[in-house]
Amino acid sequence: MSDHYKKFDLHNKVAVITGASDGIGRDIAIGLAEAGSDIIICSRRKEKLLEVKEIAEKSGRKAEICVIDVQSIPEIEKLKAFIKAKTGKVDILINNAGYAVTKPAWDVSENDWDTMVDTGFKGLFFCCQAIGSIMREQGYGKIINLGSTFSKSIVPGRSVYGGIKAGIDHLTEALAMEWAPHGIRVNALAPTAVSTPSRQVTLQGPILEKVLSRIPLGRLATPEDLLGAVIYLASEASDFVTGQTLFVDGGWVAAS
Repeated sequence: MSDHYKKFDLHNKVAVITGASDGIGRDIAIGLAEAGSDIIICSRRKEKLLEVKEIAEKSGRKAEICVIDVQSIPEIEKLKAFIKAKTGKVDILINNAGYAVTKPAWDVSENDWDTMVDTGFKGLFFCCQAIGSIMREQGYGKIINLGSTFSKSIVPGRSVYGGIKAGIDHLTEALAMEWAPHGIRVNALAPTAVSTPSRQVTLQGPILEKVLSRIPLGRLATPEDLLGAVIYLASEASDFVTGQTLFVDGGWVAAS
């Protein structure tokens, strides 16, 4: 039986996490390091990345930082070169970087649109392409795209964001089909609202009550809820799983 548990082992793996300076990305990066993976963490904010690096290295793993903006393809290519220079390989890619504007569809500006799409969809695709090309050379890799319950359901003010997340689900399926012959598994992880410091500020009072009313399990997700799913999708335990969206949502989508 112990051999089965070994399939979840991430020791000697290299994981790249975008949007790793804060929120879900920060927690996933630290969690992967604690699970045994060396990490390369990316975002636009060097100071925040250095904080995450310090915490992750307490687990005894290596942590490298690469300051990039995933809206820029040349910056993504810089990340690819950085990976090749620092580690020479990558086993896991977590596409977490995203940007959300909450406002009525009537009020969404072109700048709102461009920033959300370029960060959360364009940036995600070209990270898959650039980092996935390293995995193709290796003949193996795991890509995990951060989706959302809003790919299947919606609340007022999240029209564009929901559209992007629905697109991520479909893109995940398409890349999984195309890249399976190269040994690359592509899946999406779709949480409901997660109890991070920023969410604790915005989700209070009647807003929190309304969100909780849509979650049958009666609470927000925690970073620990996501980490179990991430480790599964990143590890050999999920080698026969590709093209799937795993909802970690307390029943939100089923109830919708």
